[in-house]
Amino acid sequence: MLANCVVGLGFSYRGFRAGLERKPHLIGCDAGSADFGPGFLGSGRDAKSALAVRRDLKLMMEGAHEAGCPLVLGSCGGAGSRPHVLGYERMVRQIAAELGISPRIALIHADQDRDTLHDALTRSRIRPLGPFPQLTHADIDGSSDIVAMMGAGPVADALEAGADIVLAGRCADPAIYAAQAMRLGADPALAWHAAKCVDKGYLATTAPSEGSPVLATIRGDHFDIEPTKAGAVCTVASVARTAMYENPDPFTLRQPTGELDVSRARYEQIGNAVRVRGSLFTDTAPTVKLEGARLAGHRAILFAGLRDPRLLARLDEFLDRYRTLLDAAARSMGVAPERYTVVFRPYGRDAVLGPAEPSADVPAEVGLVVDVVADTPDLALALAGRAGPIGSRLDVGGGIGSGGNFAYPFSPSSIAVGPVYEWSVWHVMDVDDEKDPFRVELAAA
Repeated sequence: MLANCVVGLGFSYRGFRAGLERKPHLIGCDAGSADFGPGFLGSGRDAKSALAVRRDLKLMMEGAHEAGCPLVLGSCGGAGSRPHVLGYERMVRQIAAELGISPRIALIHADQDRDTLHDALTRSRIRPLGPFPQLTHADIDGSSDIVAMMGAGPVADALEAGADIVLAGRCADPAIYAAQAMRLGADPALAWHAAKCVDKGYLATTAPSEGSPVLATIRGDHFDIEPTKAGAVCTVASVARTAMYENPDPFTLRQPTGELDVSRARYEQIGNAVRVRGSLFTDTAPTVKLEGARLAGHRAILFAGLRDPRLLARLDEFLDRYRTLLDAAARSMGVAPERYTVVFRPYGRDAVLGPAEPSADVPAEVGLVVDVVADTPDLALALAGRAGPIGSRLDVGGGIGSGGNFAYPFSPSSIAVGPVYEWSVWHVMDVDDEKDPFRVELAAA
């Protein structure tokens, strides 16, 4: 199984061609993630540029056609909703016409029927994933889009139907690879563990920046993980750590139909490859993860550089006073508090970790992002515009400030960002069959 990292992030062309020489039974690539937040699910936009996506797709389609093996892409378009899958289908058809090929294309739709979700909620079959509130019927109705994350079953069905290219909606990354492995007789434990080791492609190597595709070869009681780019290396450490990626438990990995236990796995270095054996897989009642997004407002930002050491030594005082004055300005314009939010992000001090930041040192400079979210685009931009002169002239006492606080790197300094979405659904749903929430559509060539 030949794996690239994520569609649109690029991979080594020479490494990919070398991988094709190994005659893989599958070429796979992830195409999305929830890492970028709910914006792409809510808006239907792709997380990557069409130019970058097209480059990767064309190489993989051409390679799969030459190798005579299927190409499987999971979480198409970033969030794996219907607009994303259909967008990928259009691009794939354009590329196929350029290459002079006519692949059989399977679409797997992950969008969820609202009535089905309401019924599951009423039957207490939906529960929060992690520290998230209980789902309500209002959450379902108020979501822009809701998708379920598929496992191997729907992907296997698409391959069984004869698809040359599978364009899957929201998909568990290892399912892209495990489906074909289990179809061809691999032990589920080996299939799922090998799939997890390669589902992020070159992250299984010691030098991800080199972009080497990674090949998983499954045999009777073990599998090998190896890079295909000359000079790249997979090590015991680089392969073993893939189990910890996006996973709260380094030894147990939950999949839609069971749990992969890698606590007894043994890793052996063989040249630039790693051999793995000893993982276990236990079947469980099927579940699917649900992800939903809803419109939260419209964003405008102001970015300013702060460098006055006297002000930075009293930054908390400055920001408290700044917020008070900005709220007063909103009131003077007749804007009710519930119509907007303002978040100060002082990059250079605690914008990333916030109160958990261990260092109390006064920084030399801070980049301050004033993040305004309001119920209309005009209001967001108006408040961001007022934030500039308020902060730039704010005196926190003793002649500190009052005219030169902000250095603006951009003109205009207030920037309209657009619609803002928030997670409305982050839950797990019990299902009778892992395939039930998904629809496989075999499109005409």
